[in-house]
Formats: sequence, C-alpha cells, structure tokens
Amino acid sequence: MRILFAGTSEIAVPTLRALAEQFEIGAVLTNTDKPHARSKALVPPAVKTEALRLGLEVVQFDRLGSEARSAVAPFGCDTLLCFAYGRMFGPKFLSLFTGEKLNIHPSLLPLLRGPSPIQGAILSQAGMTGISIQRIAKEMDSGDILASCTLPLDGTETTESLTAKVSTLAAELALSSLRDLERGSASFSPQAGEATYTTLIDSSMGVLDFAQSAKTLHAQIRALVPWPKARTVYAGQSLMITGVHGSLAEAGSDPVPPNVAAGTVVCKQKGKGIGIATGDGLLWVTHLQLEKRKELDYLSFLNGNQGFLSSRLG
Repeated sequence: MRILFAGTSEIAVPTLRALAEQFEIGAVLTNTDKPHARSKALVPPAVKTEALRLGLEVVQFDRLGSEARSAVAPFGCDTLLCFAYGRMFGPKFLSLFTGEKLNIHPSLLPLLRGPSPIQGAILSQAGMTGISIQRIAKEMDSGDILASCTLPLDGTETTESLTAKVSTLAAELALSSLRDLERGSASFSPQAGEATYTTLIDSSMGVLDFAQSAKTLHAQIRALVPWPKARTVYAGQSLMITGVHGSLAEAGSDPVPPNVAAGTVVCKQKGKGIGIATGDGLLWVTHLQLEKRKELDYLSFLNGNQGFLSSRLG
C-alpha cells in the first residue's frame, strides 16, 4: 500500500504524522499557500508544514484538473486517504488509484454531511457525534463506511476543543482501518438512516438573537469559537461573546426577572459570570471581547465597562 495523503487543515496533522510512522506515504496533496490576513505574507497549510518536517514530498493544488493529475501520477500511489483537504475529487483524479479511495469525516454518517460537521454537532445540541471513514463517492459524504467511532458530548465543547479531540481520535481510527485493509479483513457497510447536512460557516452566523432560548445561544457561542465568534452590539460597538458558563443542560435554568426584555444584562454572579436575559432564562457568559480589543474574563470586562450591567444588547 502506497498512500497519497490529501489534507490541509491542522486537524489532519496528527493523522499524517501517525501514518508516516507506520505506512508508506508516496506524497502529500494540500492546498496552495495563502496570504496572511494582515501581513499578506504567504502562509503554508498546516499539513504542508508537517509533511516537510517529516521529509515527505508535497504537491499543492486548489484545482484538481489535468495539471494536478500529471503531478500526482508519477508518485505511484495506489491508495488515497483524504482528511480536511477542502476540495472535491472528480472521477479522472480518482482513477489514478487502483486501491481504496477514502475520506475521514468528523461525524457519524449519514448525520452531518458537508463542510462543517464539528460545528454542526454543537449547533444541533447533539449528545453524541463521532468520526467515519468512508469510501469516496460521487455524492458528497455518501460512500460506504469502512470504520467509525463515537464521541459523547457533554455540552461544554467548543469547536476548538472538539476539533482537538477529533484530531487525536481520527489518527487512531485511520491506523486501525488501514491495517485492516492491508490484512484483507476490512469490510464496508452502506450508510443507514436519514442524512442530515451542514453548510459552510460564515460571519453572518455569529449574530446573536437573545429572543432565542438560552440553550440555542449557549450552543451557538460554543460552536463559533474560535471563528467567527458569536457577536452582538453594545453601546454602538461590536461585542463578541466567547465563553459561557456550565453545560448545555444548565443553560436557561435560572429564570429571567419579570418584565425584563431579552438581551438585557441582568446581573453578575461569582462562579457563573454575567447573566443575560434570553427568551426562556438567563444565559451566563464568562468571556467577552469588544471589537479590536483583547478577550477578557467577565470581571475584567466589567471593570473596564462600568455601564454594562443593566444595558441592553443587540
């Protein structure tokens, strides 16, 4: 087995590292270097940086046309393993591989197909998610399943923390799956159940509507850490809310005082944070960040914003 590993994001780095120790990687396919948002200097993908550190051959393409196929073919890879590469593979590209063409997807397929399964698990307030290794198919994330593992959620995860967990577990699952393939003991199963889908995350999804339930807001805030961050408006400025207290199950358990409008900053409480009125209870927030300022814990934020308590957000 000679593998072409396709990946771009940091989440794929532990899998690449683990595979390089136990399998033959012919080359690594990743996206091209992109300009830094501020300095405009070109920044390599995390997978490229790790591949070069491991002494692996790297090819970079954002479009998998004839040029990409011509670059990949000489490496003689028979197996394709993709994790967070960010591009679709067409039939001509897939025809380069005589062995399996696999994709690692961070959900229990057919749930949460699409580009943002980690955020989707948090936003959907699921009690469990997982990782699937699937055969690449024409329809997005619809291929037969080679292996999967479950990951319980306790309702405190952020996209950042859940990504870190998935990153570690995916490497273990990939190793065991490829060993099964080598031994000839691997088996594939069709996806069972009704599919659900996720969409690309964009900045518009960060706007908080405090008329919604505390649980919905709690999940939204956690799902959008580290990007694009949930936000509202305070005193004419954009205010990001980057941390919440407790678990999803606890959100909204404290009642809103009578005749208090949603979005009103009601109180502060030691050990919980700042209580904000929502559609059905208080949402306790622990970390806040005014635009172009650094993130602060709630006590530091209140010290610098004396009028925040009793203000109305949004």
